[in-house]
Amino acid sequence: MDNKMREDNNHGDNRVNHNDMINKIDALEDELKKLKLELEEEKKRHLRTRADFDNYRKRVARDADLSRINAKKEILLDLLTYLDYFEQAARQVKDPAAARGIEIMARQFEALLEKHGVKPVECLGKPFDPEEHEGIGYISSDDCPEGCVAEEVSCGYKLGDLLLRPARVMVAKTD
Repeated sequence: MDNKMREDNNHGDNRVNHNDMINKIDALEDELKKLKLELEEEKKRHLRTRADFDNYRKRVARDADLSRINAKKEILLDLLTYLDYFEQAARQVKDPAAARGIEIMARQFEALLEKHGVKPVECLGKPFDPEEHEGIGYISSDDCPEGCVAEEVSCGYKLGDLLLRPARVMVAKTD
């Protein structure tokens, strides 16, 4: 009988051991699922962090470009004032040789500005555009359609697509 009791006990222990093993496996599977979810969340957080960093890097680059453009714009605006002085001086000087010399210096100055991407705004005969032109008045004109630029008082300039200074113009009107 002792053997039979031992066998029954062993079977009971095996059942307990078997149930313990199943419980441990279930607990490990639950832990594995939990770890997989955590890993997936970490991957998503990592991707968001990388995207945020890329956006930050792009924003810093854009801001640096904008700062460079604004600094260049300020310098170029100051230089355009001197170009205006050349044009005024050429009109004021009575000596033809001196006027020619001033015109040569103005052309060289314009070439320097063009080398750095500055171009004059083309406006004569074109429709008035408040984005590029500063209208200072109207002028009667038979040569130019109404609403178009009939006279350029001072030239406007662009740096690429960026307007540095609008052209000051007189707009044609019919009587």
